[in-house]
Amino acid sequence: MLEPIAEKASIIHRRDKFRAHEHSVELLKQSKVERLTPYVPVELLGEEKIEKVLLKHSKTEELLELEVDDVLVNYGFVSSLGPIKDWSLEIEKNSVVVNTKMETNIEGIYAVGDICTYEGKVKLIASGFGEAPVAVSSAKVFIDPTAKMQPLHSTSVMGDKEEASKKVKVGAN
Repeated sequence: MLEPIAEKASIIHRRDKFRAHEHSVELLKQSKVERLTPYVPVELLGEEKIEKVLLKHSKTEELLELEVDDVLVNYGFVSSLGPIKDWSLEIEKNSVVVNTKMETNIEGIYAVGDICTYEGKVKLIASGFGEAPVAVSSAKVFIDPTAKMQPLHSTSVMGDKEEASKKVKVGAN
């Protein structure tokens, strides 16, 4: 947030409520950031730089001029499936449906991150980090059915390397 470094910060949102993560909304409510809802910017005013933003109330159409030093624009996040929507994948709410192995309804196609959905899905970057190794393991088993589904833990791999290193040192004497 800009609150710690700006004399004043305002957020303009076209809806009465924010649809962001609950914790983020709570942090905003506890801050000194001015919340202007439901407003939409209709004009940027100024001579050599933006000095004011003309806002219109979404319901009453009342106009409000907001003096500013700078304007940061964030339109939010809208995903687009592009040509993927033509692949006959099962789509729900603009997301590709997957199972617990991150498999789609088409054999050999996997999806992770913001593009996929399943029951209880939380769309966070951290979720994608957890989904990716599941999809990779599933794809590996699809390619090689004798492969193990569960990848090795990094601590196990490091332990094996240390053990091999000890054997090399012992053999060198």
